[in-house]
Parts: sequence; C-alpha cells; structure tokens
Amino acid sequence: MCTQSDSPEDLPEPPADAWVVDGLEDTPQGRAARLELPDGQTVVVPLGALPGEVCGGDLLDVSADAAGLRARRLPAATQARRTAAQRRLGALNGPDDEGEITL
Repeated sequence: MCTQSDSPEDLPEPPADAWVVDGLEDTPQGRAARLELPDGQTVVVPLGALPGEVCGGDLLDVSADAAGLRARRLPAATQARRTAAQRRLGALNGPDDEGEITL
C-alpha cells in the first residue's frame, strides 16, 4: 500500500534525471508500472522489477546493467514534488474557494 506523509517545507528539489511512476496497471502479463522518462517518453515495466510499495507519482533513480533495470525510490524527492504541486494547486484554489482539491 502506498503511504504519504506530511513533511517540512525545506525539501530537496527532485533530480532532473529521475523517472516518474506515471501509473500502475493490470496487463495480460500481470501488474505493470508505466514510467515516464526524463525526456518525456514512457515505458511499461513489470511491477516486480521495481522496489516494493511503488506508487503513482513516485520518483525513481533508475540505472541499467546486464542484469536489467535497477530502481531505487526517492521518497524525499517525491514528497518535495508533491508538496510543490500542492502549493501550486493551493494558489490556484485561492483563499476563498470552497471545495478545494487536495493531492
């Protein structure tokens, strides 16, 4: 199960070369993750090739070698990205809006 926590405002900026878990999906071959690469391309990989508890929106540090992909979750960078997105959404909602959206 994916967990999110509130964190301090002073979080690191996401790395420019991080891959983003765009979504998780069921495929005929089993569960898979749709990943967005830094150049905007997307690839689909078996969920088992990624670290446990990967969630949509997570940032990953990914490298490849002869054994395949090696991915590491970047929880601090992911939280920084979510916090920044929530801040932008809060600015769009404005102080007087009712029914604000929360990420």
